[in-house]
Amino acid sequence: MCAAISVGEKMASVRNYHLMKERSVIEFLTAEGCSAVVIHKIMKAVCGDACLTESKVRKWARFYRGEDPKETTVPDRKRPWRPVSATDTMHQQKVDEMIVANRRVKQKDIANALDISKERVHHIITVHLGYRKVSPRWVPIQLTEKMKAQRKTICTKLLERFTHDGERFLRSIITGDESWVHHYGPESKMQSMQYRHKNSPAPEEV
Repeated sequence: MCAAISVGEKMASVRNYHLMKERSVIEFLTAEGCSAVVIHKIMKAVCGDACLTESKVRKWARFYRGEDPKETTVPDRKRPWRPVSATDTMHQQKVDEMIVANRRVKQKDIANALDISKERVHHIITVHLGYRKVSPRWVPIQLTEKMKAQRKTICTKLLERFTHDGERFLRSIITGDESWVHHYGPESKMQSMQYRHKNSPAPEEV
């Protein structure tokens, strides 16, 4: 649990760090008189796909335009309204316990059990706990050495009896006209998906 939270908190911290740097660039270039379009092009050329969208650059450019850089702040200010409590440590722990108990639990079931929104559940699972959903990979059944030895012993005994008794041994074998075969419907890829951490081994099915 502690490791999962630390990974999620570290990811959130990195995102906040990059966001602060991008806001600082927007603040500086706005003070220099650059338009939002120009600022976005400059940032896009440097940051690539990780860059803020043009609409968000426009939003922050409007926020900093006409302001004294010495008076403005880059980090988010504390808001007067009630903070979001659905992503606190208690809810994170409960979500983690439900996932560990059932790797295939659905987000809507977690939301109903904890009486929080599905969006908050998704945020806790992906950001704070660092889980992702993966489907198992199919692997062929591998016989163990014991199983191979048993098959060899049975085949050897059958061959010895045929060598000794010949056709009389074959006539003693009883065959039937019915076969009982275990039938099952394999799960779909979506049904088999489980929550795992980034570094967890992929589940297997045979």
